[in-house]
Amino acid sequence: MKMLLVMVLLLVPTIALSETGGSAPDARLDPYIVLLRTDLKAERAAVIVSNMHLSDAEANAFWPVYNNYQKELSTVGDEKVALIKDYAAHLNQLDDKEAADLTARALAMEEQRLQTIKKYIGEFGKVLPAKQVARFFQLEMQMQRMIDLQIGAELPLVQ
Repeated sequence: MKMLLVMVLLLVPTIALSETGGSAPDARLDPYIVLLRTDLKAERAAVIVSNMHLSDAEANAFWPVYNNYQKELSTVGDEKVALIKDYAAHLNQLDDKEAADLTARALAMEEQRLQTIKKYIGEFGKVLPAKQVARFFQLEMQMQRMIDLQIGAELPLVQ
C-alpha cells in the first residue's frame, strides 16, 4: 500500500494536468503519460491481488468484470482531467457564472462516478460473495481517496 501511495503522490498531478480524454496530449509527454498510467494501473492491480485472496475460480470471474469497471471509470477520469484543465485555464478570470458551471460539472462527474460504482457493486456481486465485494470496494475507495486528496492538494482555491 505504501508503494501505491508513493506512485499516486508522484504521478497523479502529472497525469491529471497533462492529459485530456479525447484530445491528444502534448507529443513529448504522451509516452511518459502512457507509461505512468500503466504503472499506476499495475500498482492498483497488485494491491487488489495482495488483499483480495481470490481463488482461481473467483479470479477468473473477477478480472473481466474489473476490466470493464476500469474502462467505465476511465471515462469519468477523463472528464475529471478535462474539468481540472478547464479550471486551471480560467482560474484567474472566473466569474460567478463560470464558477457555478465548474461546480455543477464537478458534482455531475462525482455523481457519474458514484453511479458507476453502484452499478459494479451489482456486477461484482454476480461473481463474488458479498464480503469479497465489500472488501474490493473498501480497497477501491481507499485508493481513490488517496488520488482525490493529492489532486485536491495541488489545486488552488477559487479566488
